Amino acid sequence: MTVHIDQADPSEIEACAAIIAAALLDDPVLRTFVRGDHDRLGRLTDLHVALLRNGPAHGGAIDVARADPGGRVVGVAAWEGPDGHAPWWTQVRDVPRTLRAIGLRHAAASLRAQSAFDAARPRTPHWFLADIAVAPAAQGLGAGSALLRHRLGAIDAGPRLPAYLEATTPGSRRLYERWGFRRTDDVVVDGTVATAMTRPAASA
Repeated sequence: MTVHIDQADPSEIEACAAIIAAALLDDPVLRTFVRGDHDRLGRLTDLHVALLRNGPAHGGAIDVARADPGGRVVGVAAWEGPDGHAPWWTQVRDVPRTLRAIGLRHAAASLRAQSAFDAARPRTPHWFLADIAVAPAAQGLGAGSALLRHRLGAIDAGPRLPAYLEATTPGSRRLYERWGFRRTDDVVVDGTVATAMTRPAASA
């Protein structure tokens, strides 16, 4: 299968969120944000719709992989750009969706977890790989590598900036090391550990 990479249309954000949610259904770090198993897939999808709308869709990039040009999305890589999130007054629309996802009684714990991750991020402008996921039907076909190659190439082409991510498993950490990312910190939340990783800006 030839993988075609382009940008998600706004109408495809929910489909992208569903792919990410399915891939991260049992991710131990994400369980510090969204707890419990009741309608877990639906709640994770709701959370990622909100995150995509207010992060990557605002000054970042939602790269998608397709099996055919213009076909359905089979992989997604969501990047926050150096300008960060949408302004707070546009994020308000997704507060109910986010609260449904995490549960009101877990909101304080989720905010503490987010603060721990925010503290590990670089303080200088950078690109942040918020999520990358591939649908089961396209796994093993190179969609994930194609998505990384596409955006890292664009970042290296300039303006050159570092790239940052958080690896939540030893396997993903090894994968990202092959793409030039190196550990810069550990983020520990409720006994779970994520590895903060940075890829330096390309040389001029």
